[in-house]
Amino acid sequence: MPTVRPYRPDDRAALGDICVRTAHEGGDSRHIHPDLDLLPDHRRRGHGRALMNAFLDALHRKGVAAAHPGRVTADTAARAFYDRLGFHEIPVAGPGPLTYLGRRTAPM
Repeated sequence: MPTVRPYRPDDRAALGDICVRTAHEGGDSRHIHPDLDLLPDHRRRGHGRALMNAFLDALHRKGVAAAHPGRVTADTAARAFYDRLGFHEIPVAGPGPLTYLGRRTAPM
């Protein structure tokens, strides 16, 4: 099971990380906003999919209903990644340079 702890400088030796924030300041933990970041040498090898699927499974077991990453619209590679994992676009008024995505944490 993944562990949660503050980021440390030596963490950059890992292949990647998921930064998380809750939906509302103060902590609505029913909806999570993940941001997956893999080091370039580890992309396109299935690591991101495995990491995100493990993360979604852990959230589901903890009772978190959904994950909602916001992505820079111009980052088409990230968007394709999230599309392959079953995320869909959520219409938001005035999103600026971002596209908001969502997916239930339950296994697909």
